Amino acid sequence: MKFFMKDPVPPVEAMVHTGSHHMLVAYCGDMCLRLFEDHHQAFKSLGTVPCRFSISCLCYDSESELLLSGTLGAVVTWFILANRRGLQMAHTVPMTGHEFVQRVSLNGPQGSLLALCENIVRVFTYQGQGQLKEVKTFTSVASGSTITCSFTCVSQGNFYAGNRAGEIHAWGLDQGNFLHSFQAHSSSVICIHSRPETYTLLTAGIEGVVREWTLTSGSLLRQLDIDENLRQLQFIDNTTFFCQTTYSFSLYHLPYFYSLFNICGSAPQQVQRVCCGHNWTRILCATEDGLLRFLSPVTGDLLVLTWPLLVMDKAVAWAFDSDKEELFVATGGSEVLVFDTTRSPCTAKYLVCPTINSWDNVRCLAYVKSHLGKGLEGLMFCGHESGIVRILSHYSCAQIEKTIHSGPVLALSTLEGPQKNSLLCSYGMDDIVYLTEAVLQENKVILQSAGRIYCGCPLKHVILLPDSVGAITENCCWYLWNYQDFLTSSESEQSTKFRGTKCLHECTITSFDVCFSLKLFVTGAVDGSVRIWDFHGRLVTDLDSALHFGPVCFANNRGDLLLTFNQSIYMVSCLKLLPPAQLIHLDNLSDACEIQEVPKPFLPSFFFSFEIVFVPKFVYLRQGLQELQGLETLVNKRVIAFDNTVPHVVEEERHMSLVIQERPDLYFFEDESIDLSTPDTKRNYYPHRVPAQLHLTGWDGFNVYHILQCFFGQGQKWPFAPDGYIPNSVIRACLWPEGIPIFLRCYLYSPSRDKDWDMTELLKPQTLPLITSVEDEISMRKQKDKSKRQKKTSFDALDYMAKQNWMGRKLTEGLMDNIIEAILTLTIYCSVEKYKKYFSALARIFANNQISSRLLSETARRLLEDITHYNPHIRELAWDALERLGFLSRPFAIPLTLGLLDCDGNVRAKALYLMIRFAGIQTKTRLLQLLKNPKTFQEMQQEMIGDVPLGQLLGIQASDVQSLLSHVAQRLNENLTLFFKEKALKLSFGISRPGELEALTEHTLIPLSEPEKITELKKRKRRVHMKSRKLSTYGIMYGAYLGFWIPPHHGSKKQG
Repeated sequence: MKFFMKDPVPPVEAMVHTGSHHMLVAYCGDMCLRLFEDHHQAFKSLGTVPCRFSISCLCYDSESELLLSGTLGAVVTWFILANRRGLQMAHTVPMTGHEFVQRVSLNGPQGSLLALCENIVRVFTYQGQGQLKEVKTFTSVASGSTITCSFTCVSQGNFYAGNRAGEIHAWGLDQGNFLHSFQAHSSSVICIHSRPETYTLLTAGIEGVVREWTLTSGSLLRQLDIDENLRQLQFIDNTTFFCQTTYSFSLYHLPYFYSLFNICGSAPQQVQRVCCGHNWTRILCATEDGLLRFLSPVTGDLLVLTWPLLVMDKAVAWAFDSDKEELFVATGGSEVLVFDTTRSPCTAKYLVCPTINSWDNVRCLAYVKSHLGKGLEGLMFCGHESGIVRILSHYSCAQIEKTIHSGPVLALSTLEGPQKNSLLCSYGMDDIVYLTEAVLQENKVILQSAGRIYCGCPLKHVILLPDSVGAITENCCWYLWNYQDFLTSSESEQSTKFRGTKCLHECTITSFDVCFSLKLFVTGAVDGSVRIWDFHGRLVTDLDSALHFGPVCFANNRGDLLLTFNQSIYMVSCLKLLPPAQLIHLDNLSDACEIQEVPKPFLPSFFFSFEIVFVPKFVYLRQGLQELQGLETLVNKRVIAFDNTVPHVVEEERHMSLVIQERPDLYFFEDESIDLSTPDTKRNYYPHRVPAQLHLTGWDGFNVYHILQCFFGQGQKWPFAPDGYIPNSVIRACLWPEGIPIFLRCYLYSPSRDKDWDMTELLKPQTLPLITSVEDEISMRKQKDKSKRQKKTSFDALDYMAKQNWMGRKLTEGLMDNIIEAILTLTIYCSVEKYKKYFSALARIFANNQISSRLLSETARRLLEDITHYNPHIRELAWDALERLGFLSRPFAIPLTLGLLDCDGNVRAKALYLMIRFAGIQTKTRLLQLLKNPKTFQEMQQEMIGDVPLGQLLGIQASDVQSLLSHVAQRLNENLTLFFKEKALKLSFGISRPGELEALTEHTLIPLSEPEKITELKKRKRRVHMKSRKLSTYGIMYGAYLGFWIPPHHGSKKQG
């Protein structure tokens, strides 16, 4: 139905419906408000109300029944008169900064009112009678662009705002503190919506793209292309939104089948269900940052986590002893590190070396809970490189070993929960699966064979089930062997009796788990696909999603599934996952509730503040004896920082002493071995009689021996616990009663050093050949002190300028150009710290001033040159500066690809982060598709950096993209990590001379030799001398402009 106006109406600039008043209020740019009845009365005109000022937006609050209008420097409130007789102005609420109010919103925290004022969001509360009171402001500190939309997420405690530059800014709701920002779109943001149930953020840009971002890392998860002329997007509920374009209106539904289980803060590498007892399970999750954590399968809460010792980077396998609450971790060698999980974070309890052969590495671990007698409540098995399977135990009767396989043991598996029989399933390089049983005979545990399976093909995953053995082959097929079939069958009979299913995935299966109660198993492949099958190999569920899923496992015996992506774990309910035919089996399951554990409080020990952690090391000897070989020192240079409840591993930049670099082990040899077959809390052991062999650089060994001999000669005894655990507090107190010796003191904070490079240090004859002439050296000596003073003045000026608030300052174009040119010159040759300071100053300049096209191009040229710098720290900082200065966009995918092939891990990590953020590329498959697309090269050629195309700055031709394509295909894994890290590609651009291209070579990128470094440093230094005084001059000029001056020597500030 259409209604036609009798009187002509000018173009409507703002309109709002007044709800129960059934009235429309419109502003048409002519200083008056027009009132109309709504569609119930055919839009009949009710008159006009003069307003004496222009109106930018209108909003109606149904609770207070107030009409609100925004204008320059104020928000005006209006009363609606009875019987729709008109409007009455209530109050004019001025803005503190006299900003232009471009939008008024009602979705503020706790029912407050939001006024979007240029680059500030002001929060108001109602005071009655149409009055408003400002209670809080959210100010953008990183950008001066106008804010266009906002969203309040109370459950997360965050406030989000988008601006015309395509940026998203986040603040804390309680304190109003700025948290972070990122580039979401290439043009204005028109909508923001947070999804707490998935811990993601949805944004829409006027360019017609809706994107979903992960809130854990800020990376792009997926995007939806709608229309280039998107005018409005608004969410109706949490999963439905409408879009309005120039000529169309559409409705979209965003179904999600998963709910947030736990935010890890780092990418999960493995998740598995661990049965600890009757109705008591935990979820064990290993993440990329080297942490192992236990999660509650009921709530997803973090129960306990390990401390991030450096040795955890080498972890290859782990198993949990629920009786002693010990977590065993195989560290890639012949040792197993044991953590105490009774506290959080877990402390390193002791090291056990099951073999005296250092080459016989531990490959896998498994624990079975059984009751053999003699106090043996459970057994911990470990498989070795030699094919031997050993039992780790404090009891001598259980410290046994048996050679089972003719090659390395690749996998071990035991049954979940308490068992009558201690069965062990093992698989080795010989492609044979052995079933072995541990039994107690004549006060000693023995391993006796119970059967074998000749596989005929390599296996990737093996699991022991109550009546069968399941496996996933290298060809992605499912095999299931029943006990009665292979226990009595010969090798020839097995080859004809057992056959696998068809291929389950088109690529390698990386994760696998079984839900035995429902006779189902789940597989996850390297391409991110997840599928559920029954034991006959029939497909039950295929998760069809654009998301790339990581490791998976079942959360319980009901079939609830745990998925990993977005650095988090999500749960899919069995009610959404399984068909009705499978859900019928749930009725037959026990409805006993699982134990809901209370998370342990995170109380890190004081001894985690030291650089080294002492751990007793035990070595298994013959005849069930174990010997305390000494105290192993574990390097500790990381800490855990929490973002609310999410743990993050932080690398501490503190002084690492020679003790850590050398990793000395404190060995004490005694005449007799320790036999812990019978735990005795009253027994104390005498310390070793031979003094410690401490290999410590720069320490007089005689003094070490004297200290230890004096202590041990007094007959002191080690306070051993029954399980061989000696806390670090006891070790340090008993080992050195007078305090920690000087060579083992650990510094909590290290004095920072100014790493200002000096050519004279690099040219020392004892370390490098003489490659400069005598004249150069003489000239260098003469200018050394002079250049240092100049650089000191320049650096002080820049350091001060970088810290100032430049908002509101207007510099002349010539002065600003000269300052930028001088800064770029100083970055040619400087230390890493000063390089960071220089570009921090540039970031302030770029954020608050209009930069000429020529200098934009020159700055980008310098940074693109530095991404191929010989120093990896400079390369990483150059990528960071490209991001901070706003140069990066989707066409930078090609140079970012080169960053993925860099020889340095930090540079590769930075390039991967930027690739995900700006190009939305997370997998090798999508990257190859992007590089193969001819439009990618065209976009790079058309992308303008200042007045120069990006393609010209890089000097890349179409043939070079094809060469890069082949290197990506050969050298990158699916997750964009380097396949052969020792063979990273040496790539460079012809940036210094546009038009010339250094072809992509086949050589590996190795660190430059010292002469090559010096040659490059000399070239850079000669360029610096041309303008080394320039910045100090402009710094003083700028200081005089602001009202202060910086003396050339000490850089202190005085009022002018």
